[in-house]
Amino acid sequence: MVLKTPQDFEVHGLEDIQPAYADFPGKMYAGTLPTNNGSRRGEMMFWMFEPDTQLVPESMVIWLNGGPGCSSFNCGIMMEHSPVTQPLHAAGYCCLKPTPDLSINEHTWTKATTMLYVEQPIGTGFSYGDPLPETERDAAGDIDAFLQNFYGVFEHLKPYDFFIFGESYAGMFVPSFTRFIHLRNQKAIEDRDESRFLVPLKGAALGNGWVDGKIQGPATIDYSWWHGLIDKPTRDALHTQWNNCMYQLGTENDVEPPPFHPFNVQDDCGMMWGILQAAGNPNAYDITTWDPNVDQITFTSEGFYNTPAVIESLHAPTNITWHGCRWGEGRRRLVSAQQLEQHRRLYMDNDRPLSVVPYIAEVLDAGIPVLVYNGDRDMTTNMVGQELTLNAMEWSGKDDWLDAPRGLWKVNDYPAGWTKEHKGLTFIVVYNSGHMVPYNQAAPAYDLVTRFLKGQSYMDTVLPAIRIKAHDTTEAKGQTNMFESTILDASVLPTLATSTTPAIENNLFLNASQWELIGVAAVSMIVGFSLAVFFLGKRAGIRKGRYQPVPDADI
Repeated sequence: MVLKTPQDFEVHGLEDIQPAYADFPGKMYAGTLPTNNGSRRGEMMFWMFEPDTQLVPESMVIWLNGGPGCSSFNCGIMMEHSPVTQPLHAAGYCCLKPTPDLSINEHTWTKATTMLYVEQPIGTGFSYGDPLPETERDAAGDIDAFLQNFYGVFEHLKPYDFFIFGESYAGMFVPSFTRFIHLRNQKAIEDRDESRFLVPLKGAALGNGWVDGKIQGPATIDYSWWHGLIDKPTRDALHTQWNNCMYQLGTENDVEPPPFHPFNVQDDCGMMWGILQAAGNPNAYDITTWDPNVDQITFTSEGFYNTPAVIESLHAPTNITWHGCRWGEGRRRLVSAQQLEQHRRLYMDNDRPLSVVPYIAEVLDAGIPVLVYNGDRDMTTNMVGQELTLNAMEWSGKDDWLDAPRGLWKVNDYPAGWTKEHKGLTFIVVYNSGHMVPYNQAAPAYDLVTRFLKGQSYMDTVLPAIRIKAHDTTEAKGQTNMFESTILDASVLPTLATSTTPAIENNLFLNASQWELIGVAAVSMIVGFSLAVFFLGKRAGIRKGRYQPVPDADI
């Protein structure tokens, strides 16, 4: 293969189509590069924004959207953090125009770093190849091959610190790609393979990431109940359906009634679709609104990228009709009988592994920092399920992670979210944001990326830790706490039973004080046993990574 030069990929003419591009202070490059990976052959489409100056010098972020099969050119460029995007529309806004409505993004991430947007896996957007990827290993090998060719062209970027960011189903991609690149780097060092460029991998970040469906799937149910989208009987029914799905106790021949279906990596047995139907179909990506802005932005993007002059400017293939997502992909279910029948044959539908949480652990233990952040208004990959996956993760920092310090993250002296940090792992819940944090909270998102690139903490105000031991006593004179009192009462049961047995044998009609004593002992034993089982079970559930619906008493 004869590699091209950067000049072959320079973007010219977009300023004539959309004047806002003329104001970008830097250069843009776009086109396709080979992703030859064993027997797999393909071309991967990219669009890079290289600013003249950047807040974090000599750094570069590759951005990946999810689906799988949803293009980074859609949400990443058109909605989130590129120099020119569609403006944020507040809840209640309807409807977007069918033609591009683009403007300069005041909070573009290109002010901080070089941004590289890639359409992957192969088959997404303008990227093409054969055969299509089926697993994370396939997709990771493709992106690694792309990067080797990319650095062969853009050699001046070789010294730049390299960070992998992704969103949604890219929660599967980012840990897989980070681990794959790291292992390939290590192997090249061990084999003294000078033909491979060692990618200067410095960190990975997951935004509202789908990483483990078996934990995050049922968490969606409780999240929706807590936020008033469904009532308790619906919540209980969905948990029953989840258990049926996971333990193959569904309807005849395991054919689940729509919208439910057998478990797969991309989806959660149809839990989200059951919730949406029961809730009246709100916006799953931002539960504060019913607006269809995400879908409408996709329509706008398709109008833009399928314009012949834009295709020419971006050096994109001319024989491909660009779509924001591959047909039928992502966690959007189609409802016709034929489409339901085809569900198991969709793109990367049998993706493996089932969970990439072990990959996150492996990356962390290799000394590579990982940032996990979630908007608090997103139902699809919500903060509850995300935190549970991290709490269950087996890694070197596990023993201290649950009790690690927690604090407020502030932007312009105002709380933007809360954070927990320990041994290279950072978890952030972003306040007042949906699925796409850079779209909903542009200024905090800019602060988020710049701190991570600089290696700075998000812990601006440390919050108090509330940890209550079961046997602590209260300061009230003459009183003990409920847990200690229960244990003491239960401990006297053998003596109590022995002393009262004669009375029971000789007199079936006990006096009031005797009945009271027996009642207190029985209730104490039941309460003590129940509390012990609950707290031990809850702790064990967290440790083992099993999701347990939160009891009503804890709400």
